[in-house]
Amino acid sequence: MPSPPQTLCGTVISAGKMMKTVKVRTTKQVYNSFLRKHFTAHQSHLVSDPNSSLREGDVVRIAPGWRASKHIRHVVTEIVAPWGPALEERPPVPSMEALADERRAKHEAKMGRSLAARQRDGPSDGHGRDEGPTLKERHTDVIGGPEVVGGEERVVLKKEMEVR
Repeated sequence: MPSPPQTLCGTVISAGKMMKTVKVRTTKQVYNSFLRKHFTAHQSHLVSDPNSSLREGDVVRIAPGWRASKHIRHVVTEIVAPWGPALEERPPVPSMEALADERRAKHEAKMGRSLAARQRDGPSDGHGRDEGPTLKERHTDVIGGPEVVGGEERVVLKKEMEVR
């Protein structure tokens, strides 16, 4: 079965050292025009393994997905050739649709909690600060234009008018 062009096939070279993450090495042929010869080039990817179902030596197919963290950008789509325990003894690899549904459910739950907190606490500026005059409101206390006071030109504020 040919794979879509976005998917890559590689071997798991590190498993069980990071939570829900494995390192997969993919290979490709690179042509050296000076030597007129093809060489094998390796590239390692950190791949999300949500059920921790992969073992070192497994041949897997990976696809680019959403960023799970700074360096994890791929997701396991299937185990092509297992190494070690049989596939029946391992947790199943979730499909891309199942992962997308889980992510959507988590997002909807988060939005529900956020909405409940906003209704409970009242309106907020979104930065967790106490309510008070905004920066724009603080700087609109100016009355009138510049005025010469004591030989220098300056803007008179409302507070200064109350003192006078």
